[in-house]
Amino acid sequence: MRKLWYKANPSLLAKMKTDVEKEYPDLRVLEKDNTIFVVGTFPLVFEGLTVDRYEIELRLPPDFPDSIPVVRETGGKIPWKYDRHVNPDNGEACPIVPEEWLLSPDHDSLVNFLDCPLRNFFMGQSLVEQGDPWPFGGRSHGIDGLFEAYGELLGTTDRGATFRYLTCLSNNRIKGHWECPCGSKKKLRNCHLDDVCTLKTKVPSWVAKKAVERLLKTMSRGPIVNYFRQR
Repeated sequence: MRKLWYKANPSLLAKMKTDVEKEYPDLRVLEKDNTIFVVGTFPLVFEGLTVDRYEIELRLPPDFPDSIPVVRETGGKIPWKYDRHVNPDNGEACPIVPEEWLLSPDHDSLVNFLDCPLRNFFMGQSLVEQGDPWPFGGRSHGIDGLFEAYGELLGTTDRGATFRYLTCLSNNRIKGHWECPCGSKKKLRNCHLDDVCTLKTKVPSWVAKKAVERLLKTMSRGPIVNYFRQR
């Protein structure tokens, strides 16, 4: 059984606790039931001024930093609805497409997560609350956002092709005799092998695996045709 991330790497937890509580004095890093939480008040700072505050809880998954924190706003300021990027079933926020953050070289820094995607998420919430449109050109919620992110990276709007490319990239080694994920039915070596090898340098197999797992999990809860008929 894989060790919990903070027990396998206690120095990472110690550094995280120091960094978070230095940069965000109103947040605390706590251990409860073999899980690390970050709880407290998140200040929304703009041009040096605190313009809003949110009560938050972050739950760090067992394989952190290979998965992003689960975020909840606990003060009741944000409605649980998809167009506010919050899952209406459980209140979990969606500040960024997880795999986009995992592709960042700083994905193992919780302070960077707080500074960037989480700050932008709450900035958007505050602006929407005062009647402005959502800024930053945000992704769609959930699985649609994942297809948008990878579609841009892979250069395709075909969701079936996106899934096939991710499945290919999730392997540790790429083999030329495989069928090309573009859908041509040709062998990879006779089609898009160079492109796939280039993508492999951008998308590690473990990140692609997580994307595939998320897609398969979503498909198991609903009609697969809805995802692959949209082009």
